[in-house]
Amino acid sequence: MNSIYRIKSFLKKQSEEVKIMFFYRYISLIVTSFFYFVGDSHHNIQRRLFIIICLSISSIILSYLYIINEKNPSKIKLLVLIETLGNCSILIPSGGLNSPYVWYSINTILMTSMALKGKYSWINTFIYLSASTWISYLVTDFNNYSFIDLIEEESNIILSLILITSIIRLLSKYIKKMEIKGKKVKEANRKLKESMTHIMELYQAVHLFTTQNSKDSLIEIIINHTKKITKANTVIFYNISNEEDKLICKGSKLSNDIKEKLKIKISDLRNNILDSQITIELGIEGENFVLIALKSNYKTYGILGIKLNYKENIEQLQFLSELSSIVLEKFELEQVNEKLLITEEQNRIANEIHDSVLQRLFSISCGIFALIKKEKMTSDEMNNELNMIRSSINSTMKELRSTIYGLSWKKEGLDYFVDNISNYINEVKKLNNVDISFNIKGDHELLSSLQKKSVHRIICEGIGNAVNHGKANNIEVKLNIKKYITLLKIADNGKGFDLNKVRNKKDVGLGIKNIHYLTQLLNGEINFNTRNEKGTKIKITIPNNINNFKKEEVI
Repeated sequence: MNSIYRIKSFLKKQSEEVKIMFFYRYISLIVTSFFYFVGDSHHNIQRRLFIIICLSISSIILSYLYIINEKNPSKIKLLVLIETLGNCSILIPSGGLNSPYVWYSINTILMTSMALKGKYSWINTFIYLSASTWISYLVTDFNNYSFIDLIEEESNIILSLILITSIIRLLSKYIKKMEIKGKKVKEANRKLKESMTHIMELYQAVHLFTTQNSKDSLIEIIINHTKKITKANTVIFYNISNEEDKLICKGSKLSNDIKEKLKIKISDLRNNILDSQITIELGIEGENFVLIALKSNYKTYGILGIKLNYKENIEQLQFLSELSSIVLEKFELEQVNEKLLITEEQNRIANEIHDSVLQRLFSISCGIFALIKKEKMTSDEMNNELNMIRSSINSTMKELRSTIYGLSWKKEGLDYFVDNISNYINEVKKLNNVDISFNIKGDHELLSSLQKKSVHRIICEGIGNAVNHGKANNIEVKLNIKKYITLLKIADNGKGFDLNKVRNKKDVGLGIKNIHYLTQLLNGEINFNTRNEKGTKIKITIPNNINNFKKEEVI
C-alpha cells in the first residue's frame, strides 16, 4: 500500500503526457507478457519467466530515466535508441516478429511522438522494423526462404506498425495544438482573474477615498493602491505643492543617490511631464521609471510614478493617474463645497434670526420696559402681562430651534446611514447568493459624520473579504452604539486565514489593511479571531465623542 501511495503522489506531479506514457508502458507490458507466457509453447516456464522479469526491470528503469530527462531531448534520443535496440533483441529469444513483444515497441513510437519532433517517430519506426525483420530472418530456417519472402509474410505486422505510427503522429499534433490552446486559455483566465482583482481593489480604493479628511492621507492611499494594483517594486509621488518633502517613495528602498538624482531629473523635466498627456520614461543608473502627471482641467496635483517591471504597468499607471486626478479634484471640490455650505448655512441662520427672532426679542424687551414703567397695576394685570411675555419668549425659542434644526436631516425623517448599509447588504446578497444578517442597536446620532462613513466602509470591507476571499455563505453583522463606545462585530463561516502569516507578511491584503486604517482613524481597537477553515470574527471598539452630540431638551 505504501508503494502504491508513493506512485500516486509521484504521478500527481507529472504532466498528462507523462501519465499517458507511464500507464501505456505498464499496461502493454502486462498484456504482451501475458500472451507470451500462455502462448509460447517452444520455451519452458523458467525461460519465459526470466524474459518477462528482465523486460519488467528494464521497463521500470527506462520509465524513471525518461521522466527525469523529460526536458533533455538529446538524452531522450539516446534512451529511445537503446530501448529500440533492446526491443529488437528481445525478439530473438521470444519468437521474432511472431512474438507478442512486437506490440510493446509502440512505447518508443509514443515517446518520440510526444517528446521529440515528428521525423524521429518515423526514424524510430524504420530502425525497429529493419532491425526486427532482419533478426526474424536470422532466427528463421534459411531453406528456400528469402528476406523478401519474410517481408511478404509479415507485411500485416509491418503495415500495422506504420499505420499506428501515423495515427500516433496525428494524435500527437492534435494534443500539442490543444496544449497551445490550453495555455492560451489559462493565460486568458489568469489575466481575467487579475482584471477582476484590479476591479475589486479599485472598488475598495474608491470607497476608501471617500473617508479621507486630509490630502496627505489621500495621497498615501493613492500610493499604496498604485503599488498593489501595478505590483511595482517602487512607487513615487512628486508633490508639487509641498516644498519640504517633494519626493515620496514607497516599496523597495532606493539609495539616497538615486533618490536625489530622480528628484533633480523630475524637477528639470517638470514642465514637460505636467504638459504631457502620456507617460514619460526616465532611466537612472540602470533603473527605469515611468512618470505621469496628476491633473485636472484647472489644477495640477503632482506626479505619480513607478519603477517599471512590465509594459502592462504603463496602461495601469495611466488609468490610475486619471482615477487619482478625479479623486483629488473631488476632494478639493468637496472642501470648497463644505466651506460654501457652512457659509450659506451661517447666512441663513443669521437672516432668519435677524428677521424673526431678533424682532420678537426686541418686542419682548419693549414689553418688559413698559411693564417696569407702569406704577399702578393690579396683580391680575401683572400676571396677564407676564403670561404674554412668557408666551412670546416660548414662540421665540421655538423659532430659534426650528432655524437650527434646519441643519439636521433627522428632523426631516431621513436615515441615510442605515439605508446605505442595508442597500449594500441587499446588493451583495443578490449578486453572491449569500445570507447576511444586519442588526443595529442604539442611537446612531451619537456617531459623527466621519464615524458613520468609516463604520459603513468597515462593514463593506468586512463583507467583501468574507465573500471574495473567505468564500463564506453566511455573514452576521452587529452594530451596537452605546453612550461612550460603539461595538461592531462581523462574523462569517468562510475558510478563514492564518493570522500569524498575515501579520508577518509585508504585502497584506487591501481589505484587512483598509479595516486597520479606518479603525486607527477613529482611535479604535480591532481584534481578529480566525483560523484556517474555521471562519473569521472581527470585533471593533470605537470611542464616541458625545460632547459634540448632546441633544436639546424640549421646553
